[in-house]
Amino acid sequence: MVYGGKPSRGCRTCRARRIKCDEGKPTCKRCEKSKRECGGYRPEFEIVHRDQTGSTLRRLRKTASVHQQQSTDSLQLVFVREEPQPWRRQSLSPTPGSALAVPLAHRASCYFASNFILLSVGVAPHGFMEYLLPLMDTEPSGSALRHAFNACAFALLGNRAKADGVNLPQLSLKEHTLALAQTHKALDHSAMATADSTLAAVLLLCLYESITAIRESRMLAWRSHIDGAINIVKARGRDEMCKTRMGSLLFSAVRHHLAMSHLGGPILTTLQISRVLSSGLPLPFGVDWWMSAGDTSSVFATCQRFALEFSELRVEANHLLANGLRSSELCFQAKQLARRVEILGDGIASWLASIPADFRFQPICWVSEHDIDVSRRDGGYGEMDVFPGRVDIYPDFITAMAWNIGRVTRLLLASLNIRIAAWLCAPADYRMTVEYETSKRVCQDVIPDILASVPYHLGWRMNGKTLGTPGLSAFACGEEGSYKALPSLFLLWSLTVIKNHDLSTEDQRTWARGRLRFIAEEVGLKYAHIVNERLTTSRVNIRFPSMMIYQDGRAAPVDPLHRGVPAFAQAPAAVPLTPERLASTHVPPSAPISNP
Repeated sequence: MVYGGKPSRGCRTCRARRIKCDEGKPTCKRCEKSKRECGGYRPEFEIVHRDQTGSTLRRLRKTASVHQQQSTDSLQLVFVREEPQPWRRQSLSPTPGSALAVPLAHRASCYFASNFILLSVGVAPHGFMEYLLPLMDTEPSGSALRHAFNACAFALLGNRAKADGVNLPQLSLKEHTLALAQTHKALDHSAMATADSTLAAVLLLCLYESITAIRESRMLAWRSHIDGAINIVKARGRDEMCKTRMGSLLFSAVRHHLAMSHLGGPILTTLQISRVLSSGLPLPFGVDWWMSAGDTSSVFATCQRFALEFSELRVEANHLLANGLRSSELCFQAKQLARRVEILGDGIASWLASIPADFRFQPICWVSEHDIDVSRRDGGYGEMDVFPGRVDIYPDFITAMAWNIGRVTRLLLASLNIRIAAWLCAPADYRMTVEYETSKRVCQDVIPDILASVPYHLGWRMNGKTLGTPGLSAFACGEEGSYKALPSLFLLWSLTVIKNHDLSTEDQRTWARGRLRFIAEEVGLKYAHIVNERLTTSRVNIRFPSMMIYQDGRAAPVDPLHRGVPAFAQAPAAVPLTPERLASTHVPPSAPISNP
């Protein structure tokens, strides 16, 4: 694609006047001083993918011959092969710039690579999905990997833009259907079932569910793809797989999906959040099996180990706390489990404090409520780009994700510790225990740290400058933009945890919901809408650990008079105590759960 110069990010009024814009938010200060109406700013997608017509095309034609012999790295990333489609509408007349127009398939593949394929550059020893580059070079056009890549590329582009004459969602769905068919065919073939390309196709199908979010039932498809990837690793053998660099990258990728699914997962509905937090499914093969191969020493691998170790502790706790009886033996086991939870939490805190300087974050600024003037915004905190407080910057997105995985794991460990303390001291008020006060301080320290990392992930611009290194990006294609889909995907679970945690303030919850809405509507990851919604039947907000405490110990035996009905089902349901209800001195035990 011919480079047409650095695009202007100024407001429409300043661009029309051909003067330099100060790019102030929410309106340009130059327009305010000249008492002109600010025309606002163009969407980031329109800036990056602008139409090259009119005078721009005439100017580019003069310099096209100079660059005709030059090759660019992005040309090697054209994975999607465009074919005539029955739903394409033919234009009535050719456009003047058709010779310079980029084909839609090429545009989709480069757009996907510029948002998801992160290369390992500089001091960062880790990338993300970088195994796709060599695999795609050797794959035939009709393979499962090709179709899975095409499905993700068209889906991501379709969530951000509309193509003239092409139904991108339908095209993406067609490629997804072909990818599923080819994957099933490959799994039936003994040689192809454990091939690198087959495993990479399954991982892309996992990503497709995060991009499209057609309905909540896609959650089951996402988990089935993860189970399929685990079975491929098992059939191939861990040691055999990690003999090559390609196999090691794929093994680490499967481990990442496994850790996220057991930690909570990037795609959870409001109802499924409670199911995951109370899940009793054990980790397949155990932590040591997964952490003894592939990448084992990086910051990214260490945070994965912590997440997997937490998942094992949670499974033990769910089995133990589901018992309504409190014998001396069970109480001893609960105290031992609480001690292990505390040790793991302290270990994560020590690890975060000892991370080398090359992988540490740096505070870039402090934003006060006066600076952003919340009162002038119709949506309040939900419309703000940054939450009042510290704003941090990180060396790269993978390092930032590792920090947040460690923080979220600490947050969940502290919540688990509160659950165990509540079970041990029942029926007394668990909020009067030392364990609750200790865990409360941990949560109140961790939540602001996560909030301070969000602007970096979403490309917040401080005084018109992006929080990051300008120029070329570490992504496989394109340049550094205001926001990318990959770091937004990393944020989904962190924001969901903050939105549903008992110890988050209402302003923090409102801001987290606003950021999830931004990820869904602006970045194009539609599953953010699903994790952002409430229970549609009763309009209840999930809160943990209070709702988990309410469920603990209520697995009563079946009532013999009503087959299949628990004995406590006919009793009035008590309301879990949440921070919103603590202001009330008396809470009726049978009061209905209401919206906070």
